[in-house]
Amino acid sequence: MSITNKQAEPELGAKSRAVRAKLIDRTAKCEEVARRGQATLAQEVVQTVDLPHQIYIDSAEGPYLTDLDGNRYIDLTGGFGPNVLGNKPEPVEAALDSQIEKGWHYGIPGAGQTQLAELIKESAPAVDEVMFCNSGSEATMFAFRAARAVTGKRVVALFDGSYHGIHDYALVKADSKSDRSTPSSTTLGAGIPEEVSRDLMLMLPYRDTNAYELIRKHKDELALVVIEPVQSSNPRLDNQQFLQGLRDVCTECEVLLMFDEVITGFRIEYGGCQQYFNIKPDLVTYGKAAGGGLPIGVVAGCQRVMNTFSGADDTPGIFAGGTFSGNPLTMAGGIGALQYLKENQEEVYPYLHEQGDRMATEINEFCRSNNIPAQMMNAGSMMHLIFGGETIESSRDIDHSHYSLEKEFYLHLLGHNVIVPGIHLAFISFAHKPDVIDQVIDAFKRTFEDLRDDGLI
Repeated sequence: MSITNKQAEPELGAKSRAVRAKLIDRTAKCEEVARRGQATLAQEVVQTVDLPHQIYIDSAEGPYLTDLDGNRYIDLTGGFGPNVLGNKPEPVEAALDSQIEKGWHYGIPGAGQTQLAELIKESAPAVDEVMFCNSGSEATMFAFRAARAVTGKRVVALFDGSYHGIHDYALVKADSKSDRSTPSSTTLGAGIPEEVSRDLMLMLPYRDTNAYELIRKHKDELALVVIEPVQSSNPRLDNQQFLQGLRDVCTECEVLLMFDEVITGFRIEYGGCQQYFNIKPDLVTYGKAAGGGLPIGVVAGCQRVMNTFSGADDTPGIFAGGTFSGNPLTMAGGIGALQYLKENQEEVYPYLHEQGDRMATEINEFCRSNNIPAQMMNAGSMMHLIFGGETIESSRDIDHSHYSLEKEFYLHLLGHNVIVPGIHLAFISFAHKPDVIDQVIDAFKRTFEDLRDDGLI
């Protein structure tokens, strides 16, 4: 298996030229909006493929997205993860319609906060209380603050390859030049003070038991250990032993353990990874699916930590809030989605795992039998195509030199009417029925063949 050097700066072959011409020709309205956006937008969130212009979506339903020009695509974006039931699912649409008749923003709380909080609390034994905010990033920010307040300690530990949002404490990553088992941290992007990564954050190796020893070493300064129980960069479900060991060492060292379930909550199982792995953390953050596709963040967890939001039991109180936190429209969407998922979980989640595993298995078998250096990682309905034939244990094993090839792959995939988010973490939903999954698998195979015809793999 090999990837030619052409992938670094690929010379466009016949298939590559053809797909660009096809996409540009059929997206004139998108091109016009892109031209206007270039004059006004500092950044578009988020560009999906490397075209001369963005693809703009006009409508969405079930497993499909339709752009401004009327082109329909099979959607593997899933709203970046929230749309477990697909686009515009009836239970959420009905809940939103009912709420809009009453108004969509009050400032003063409505009853929906209590109802949604009850559903979340019932979903997982780790949850005693719930606090709502506006995004997964806000949720992790508030959770870090709460942990520092209740423990009186400053340092928060993250894992190599993790993603926990866009605030300063989350935009810390492992230095790729540092030792794999004892990674040092650095900031991601400009504008973040160096002392954040140097003094306030600890980087741990993922799926490496040396993480346990680092926790023991730093226990006196360590407020919180944070982990994506399924990493978005490396989706897999064989983490039971590592996660249980992490739970045990955090208990031993009296360090709080947090599961960041912003992506995995209500997607891996109704009770998230806590249910799948049967492990109880001290704190949990949710987002995405918890709002039924509307903006939401959730901090949840044990009473001791959640008391920081109220100052109850003489707990040091933290500042938390937000104009749109607990917004009634979001609460309605979340209730509609979670009530449906709760009542139908024995049908929804086995199906998502079955179809996700089938898709990954068939694509991987195609790659093996055709000597194509790529592999599909998946954790149920979360999927990530990784170029390179090496065994993947953690993000350190992912070869990031194939960026140009990846861009070309997803451009060709769009030409076959399948759209994947710019982050390249793909999602299937309950609306993706077997025949749609068949079309996706076929589109992946045809895309690989396109790249091979152009000499890129």
